[in-house]
Amino acid sequence: MDLLFLRATVIDGTGRLTEDGGLLVRDGRIAAVGRSAELESRRRGGGVRVVDLHGRTLMPGLIDTHVHFAGGDFVPNREGEPVALAALRTAEAATRTLRAGITTVRVAGSRDFLDVDVRNAITAGVLAGPCVLACGRGITTTGGHYHDWCAVEADGVDQVRQAVRAHLKHGVDAIKMMLSPGIATAGADPSGEQFTLDEVRAAVEEAHKAGRRVLSHAIGLGAIRQGIAAGVDSIDHGFYLDEEQAAAMKAKGIYLVPTFGPAYYYLHKRLAEPWRIERAKAIEAVHTRAFAIALAAGLPIAMGSDCGAQSRMPNGENALELELMVRHGMRPMDAIVAGTREAARLTGILDQVGTLEAGKIADLIAIDGNPLDDIERARTGVRLVVQAGVVRRDDDGLATERR
Repeated sequence: MDLLFLRATVIDGTGRLTEDGGLLVRDGRIAAVGRSAELESRRRGGGVRVVDLHGRTLMPGLIDTHVHFAGGDFVPNREGEPVALAALRTAEAATRTLRAGITTVRVAGSRDFLDVDVRNAITAGVLAGPCVLACGRGITTTGGHYHDWCAVEADGVDQVRQAVRAHLKHGVDAIKMMLSPGIATAGADPSGEQFTLDEVRAAVEEAHKAGRRVLSHAIGLGAIRQGIAAGVDSIDHGFYLDEEQAAAMKAKGIYLVPTFGPAYYYLHKRLAEPWRIERAKAIEAVHTRAFAIALAAGLPIAMGSDCGAQSRMPNGENALELELMVRHGMRPMDAIVAGTREAARLTGILDQVGTLEAGKIADLIAIDGNPLDDIERARTGVRLVVQAGVVRRDDDGLATERR
């Protein structure tokens, strides 16, 4: 049955807003977007379910380009659980993420390639979850960031090439390179570097040959510089970004994925060990400055929350990242675009999702309130989630009742 949404404030993901707007879903795709009055004429007698949103906000489903839901939410000392139990926790976290209005995620590192398996299970209809872009295990150096949990070790150009090819064999959608240590890497300087430039270039070359994009865990300036020189597709974290490297990123069209979520949970929720909190505190001002540089430079920015993993940020809280980007100087509409169109463009799926346009997959959410007035509503106000035309959440029963 077709779905006809009417009387909504429509934010289409491109930066445009339409009052008293609507959208028609047919066969799992968007058939038309426009004013409610115009769309009323597109009704097909008894073959359409009319959903009166009563002024709620209708917008694309959110896309999070940096999550860790393999094994579920992070709990200390649970990383070594049996893979079957970890898979069940992953499935639960995936369903929770979808119900929060996150209709697509890119998993930025996963133990045992669980993200690949969960992606396939969701595609096969075995469980409900967001569309998953899987990276498998990250690629790190011997003893490097997350080597003991969700990354594979590789040293030298040949080993790095082999690691990328092995990931491609597993069917990953993207490659994650650990270019620097992390806040969560005990005893290592997060501003340092892990790989050589030749190693990073080898990874990017192998991934791009296969049509896969490369995201980089890059905190320190040297790691950021390496990633840019090698041609990665996104600098994730980018805490020590400076004006020179921001200009280089803009020239190459490289995205920044700022990931404010973990530091928020460390410093404001205080949900971490004391040493992690202190490490986060030491670079909070640096991170804030880097984001200001990125905004001033006009860098392309995509939402990435870094939820799960050791951040303590639970899956399903992904949209908190929009609030944090706004808190650090981004306009609410730009933050929404970063979590829709720009996230889709970064991950290579803009032809299918990310904006409300005719012909695209009908991934959309309805929110009680307007996130432009209060960006928190994108996290707390979700009432309806539609994925590929299928209603996945309907708190008010609007889309599951015949009208």
